[in-house]
Amino acid sequence: MNKKLIKNIDICEKITYNIFEGGNEMLIRFRTSNFLSFDQEQELSMIAGNTKKKENHLIDENNLKLLKFSAIYGANASGKSNLFKAINFSKNIILGGIKVNLANLYCRIKDSNKNKISSFEYEIKIDNRFYAYGFDLMLSKNSIQAEWLYELDKNKNKEVLIFNRRLNEDININNEYFDNDDAIISRLNVYYSDMKSQDTILFLTVMNKDKETLYKENSTNNVCILKKIFNWFINSLIIIFPQSGLDNTPFFSSEESIERINEIISKFGTGISECKVVEANFQELQAAIPPEILRDMINKIESEYVNSQKNNTNIQQASIRINRELYIIRKTSINNLKIEKIVLKHKNNDSQYAFSEESDGTQRLFDLIEILMNKDTERVYLIDELDRCFHPELTYKFVERFLNFTNNNSQLIVTTHESRLLNFDLLRRDEIWFANREKNGPTELYSLERYNERFDKKIDKAYLEGRYGGVPLFETLFPVGDKKDENS
Repeated sequence: MNKKLIKNIDICEKITYNIFEGGNEMLIRFRTSNFLSFDQEQELSMIAGNTKKKENHLIDENNLKLLKFSAIYGANASGKSNLFKAINFSKNIILGGIKVNLANLYCRIKDSNKNKISSFEYEIKIDNRFYAYGFDLMLSKNSIQAEWLYELDKNKNKEVLIFNRRLNEDININNEYFDNDDAIISRLNVYYSDMKSQDTILFLTVMNKDKETLYKENSTNNVCILKKIFNWFINSLIIIFPQSGLDNTPFFSSEESIERINEIISKFGTGISECKVVEANFQELQAAIPPEILRDMINKIESEYVNSQKNNTNIQQASIRINRELYIIRKTSINNLKIEKIVLKHKNNDSQYAFSEESDGTQRLFDLIEILMNKDTERVYLIDELDRCFHPELTYKFVERFLNFTNNNSQLIVTTHESRLLNFDLLRRDEIWFANREKNGPTELYSLERYNERFDKKIDKAYLEGRYGGVPLFETLFPVGDKKDENS
């Protein structure tokens, strides 16, 4: 390992439950190699560069300055979306292990890569401490080969082992990190011995299956970091692909939230003056949703409601987008299920409009509005194709508002083709990244920081001219003949 220190609502009719939980958590770096179009190790870093402008875009974490935002540019098929696929892929492995055939996911530009390791590593901040967690796969064999977790001490420029392991070998556990607690260390070794020869599941995953008692009984021990790291992937790392959005149900559950939504929406020139939550007919929902899906959803809400009553937590609710309408289903009492939907009013018009009547761009804005409203938790949002369905000006305003008006330490990383963002009035050099891929070659990922451009330079024009790479290379479709041909 080459170490350097330092729920989802699908607009295609998927359902989501519950409210996200989050904490003091951020992404520092992500690395991957031998995956899809990535051959040699490529890195996305949220560590600030040498740029001195717009320091309000930075988050100072124990004297480590981190970026709140990054935009990744690249031609179609350049590999910029593959970066998000690598993150989503590794997240799914962490949460559930290997469940499908991975054989063709290695970087196939070279036959030799079939028998090479594919690597994934995250550097993250949790509770003001820094960690590096990663694992190696042999994709052609659907096999986990290695796994590691370190705590990073930036000030002392060192890393502290928590654990590492290799397939069919004993795990290496740092006893001191767990306060030399024999009971805990013994349990960790027992849990590992039960999965030592398994190559489809990670140790971190095993340590988060039916282990609540362990963490409750040892809440002051460093062993809880195994739970916190795992929860970071569940709750704080949010990946949004072009056909999906966020579960914004919590933001439609109170008058205060609705007021904030209305204030934000009014800034984007959508023509909407007011968003309202109104009661809906249960028969309407029955007609729109397949019975088995509706039944599963209601059963889930009922179960979560019972748990919420025991634990004195929030009343459970779910949201579903179907037939271009946005419904909210809430359990308000033991015998009552409340059905609501979103309606909108336009300026200079007293009529109410169904959510389905709004443009794709407006609906997309509602899908992502949590990012602009969230002020209580720190999350890492990744949006593939931020500009999908957005007018260029709306894309610009979205990023501008995130950078200047959100008041927490959430991070936003996007892929985009929108050249208007390539503006030093809006972004820093180190917030602009490129994914470049020569014909039939691997993807290279790099920041504009490498070019050290003047702050008065028209970088959007330079980018479109190919100055930084990451733009399409067009071949002539209709070759023009030479002069002899033209005159014949």
